Amino acid sequence: MNARISLIALAIGCTLLVVLLAAKVGIQPFALDVRFVSSWSQSAALFFVESITADTIKRDYSGTAVTDPVTGVERPGTAGKLRILIVPGHRPDFGGAEFGGVYERDVVVDIADALAELLRQNPHDEVMVARSKAAWDPTLQSYFDTHAADIEAFEVSQAAQMAAHLSDGSFLPEADQISHLTASSEAALQLYGINKWASEQHYDITIHLHINDYAGRRGRNTKYDGFAVYVPEHQYSNAKASQVLGTAIAARLNAYHATSTLPKESAGVVEDQELIAVGSNNSADNAALLIEYGYIYEPQFQNASILPLAERDYAYQTYLGLQDFLGDPVTLMYGSASLPYDWSQVTAVRGERGPGVYALQAALHYLGYYPTAEDSFSDCPVSGKVGPCTRAAIEAYQRAHGLEATGTLGPQTRAALTSDLATLGNVSLMLR
Repeated sequence: MNARISLIALAIGCTLLVVLLAAKVGIQPFALDVRFVSSWSQSAALFFVESITADTIKRDYSGTAVTDPVTGVERPGTAGKLRILIVPGHRPDFGGAEFGGVYERDVVVDIADALAELLRQNPHDEVMVARSKAAWDPTLQSYFDTHAADIEAFEVSQAAQMAAHLSDGSFLPEADQISHLTASSEAALQLYGINKWASEQHYDITIHLHINDYAGRRGRNTKYDGFAVYVPEHQYSNAKASQVLGTAIAARLNAYHATSTLPKESAGVVEDQELIAVGSNNSADNAALLIEYGYIYEPQFQNASILPLAERDYAYQTYLGLQDFLGDPVTLMYGSASLPYDWSQVTAVRGERGPGVYALQAALHYLGYYPTAEDSFSDCPVSGKVGPCTRAAIEAYQRAHGLEATGTLGPQTRAALTSDLATLGNVSLMLR
């Protein structure tokens, strides 16, 4: 009931915004029906009409002709060019989660750059990263600067259309939404600008990258962990393709990392009606995702020696998920960028940490020993730090191979790990 009242208030507020906008540009208020407002949308998807399909994206990737899902007109293929926009969350100099001297807004740029590097190795992909740690891409910054009024009109138009559909019951409110921090007016305008620009430039996919935190956290209280992939709520025009893509990426992330333990995120793939990044108010034509790779206080983000490897790993798993979605899987041996690894300097004594331990945990997981059957990734993350979970997994591996169960790495255990990874990796390649 409260959600319905809030949405009615939103409808009234958006109508007032449109009236004010009309007065500002000299349009008579009586003309402001939904048909008029839709003329402001310029690049937005039509409500209740599928704006993009998974098949459209795959055909753009392969370069074959495709029928536009909105107009029904066949258009030629794009010579095998899939257009992907990667948006590191928040602005270059402000915003995002912070913990222990680690800033979300910087970490996500590193992941974005690593993901872009992988994608650009494929001649089918045309990739743009929206910003660096210092500035927006010049093309986007110029668009923000020169199209500010258009973007603002677009935001108002989409909100008004959404309010009208909510008020007449043709679009149903999603009552059980996860609470998000409210974006500043400037940040919201930039996100709507990204949606509008990406639609005008015919991008197939937009992927927003984030690191999570939760409201009300006090100090080092670490209540939740794990990743979540946000997709548009199912009534939106870009929902179906986004959900298929999000599911593919979540499956790859879930192979080496915990799904979020926040109750409403525990499904891994979460529909959302309010996030601008995935097309709030039906403002995105293309497939759009927002990935929360984990919580900022998790150990893989907090240790300076482990973080670069974790960033590459998250990028790699995102890349593999995208390739799975496209039906063009990568013929590589492992699902973790940390493998194979030279463990000659790794002993796995209690408390040891670093990239070698991260790779060890990933290897033991790949071989079926980490975490043990009694535990989950939330209990035993791929964190890069040796604790009871790592030692228990090593002992189980050693017993299975007839080795002394010391829980640490010696020459025989290292040799067995290297041999097993090579054998299983070759089998994996043959099966592909």
